[in-house]
Amino acid sequence: MAWEVTIGGASVRAEVKELDGSLYEVVIDGASKLVDVRFPEPGVMHLIRDGEAFEFDLAATDEGQEVTLYGTRYLVDVVDERRKVLRALGRGGKDGGSQVITTSMPGKVVALLVEPGQRVEQGQGVVVVEAMKMENELKASAPGVVAEISVGEGDAVEGGATLVVLAPVEEE
Repeated sequence: MAWEVTIGGASVRAEVKELDGSLYEVVIDGASKLVDVRFPEPGVMHLIRDGEAFEFDLAATDEGQEVTLYGTRYLVDVVDERRKVLRALGRGGKDGGSQVITTSMPGKVVALLVEPGQRVEQGQGVVVVEAMKMENELKASAPGVVAEISVGEGDAVEGGATLVVLAPVEEE
């Protein structure tokens, strides 16, 4: 699967293919590299590329991922091809006023944080997905009501799959 990765206003096309355990082939704008990636603890990634080792601190934010390398923080936005098209159409991942919560990468649902009919606020966690050995809490981008839950805990999901749909909050 391909993603658009934006760091500091610069965007690249990235494809990641798991080869064996912690070994991945990463293709960025056509250039291929083999990397060894490990997550020794939540929020920490060790990466070895061309014999050089890097350690990153990772944290999910409302705007994407915050990545810290050598004391410098970077905001990283990772968008799959489907969501990129929706953004280009001005829908930003919403469908007919509803929010469609999806994951950009294949993974496993490790926790559902909401129930059908529950009201959620902007920034509230909805579902937790483990992808590439890292847990990501996916959050509501606006207030809503849980209209549909398409997955269960333990389910394997493909990148771009609909996980939860939030209906708009009706005016009172």
